[in-house]
Amino acid sequence: MARLLVNAPEIQRINSAITAAELLVKFRLSPADMVLLSVRTRPDVLADTIRTLTSIRPATRIILFGAPEFTPLAIKAIGEGAAGFLACEASSTTRTSESAAMPHPRTTSETGADLSRREMEVLRGISMGKTNGEIGSDLDLAEDTIKTHAQRLFRKLSATDRAHAVVQGMRRKLID
Repeated sequence: MARLLVNAPEIQRINSAITAAELLVKFRLSPADMVLLSVRTRPDVLADTIRTLTSIRPATRIILFGAPEFTPLAIKAIGEGAAGFLACEASSTTRTSESAAMPHPRTTSETGADLSRREMEVLRGISMGKTNGEIGSDLDLAEDTIKTHAQRLFRKLSATDRAHAVVQGMRRKLID
């Protein structure tokens, strides 16, 4: 991840750590605005790390990253204080011009709108960790149609990504 971000605009400093303990030592010495944290760790260590980081500097944005199959763990970690989850395949982190691995926040002026029945179905699929293709297959809709519904529900929920949409849906009691 550090290699991917080294040339990103507005990034002033990049540091890395192998273990959670090493991360916390470095963070205490020099707190950061953002921490990218792998989800591929024991759930208890992940939760403790997130809680400790946010207790040291509450304004720090913690972005989790990992393979899509870690989405359920990431959702729990978001409940502990992480800001979002970046699902990426292991091979995508080795490409030098990877744009899919970078989060792309969406802006919106539309907030709090009710979700349509289809948007709710797409949100449920997302919450189960399904891809757009899998959701489309379940609902007998084209993948592009699912993408459109997902974009609309992201706007309505003021969500920046799939995990954030799920968290927003849970907070609003739209999904369990």
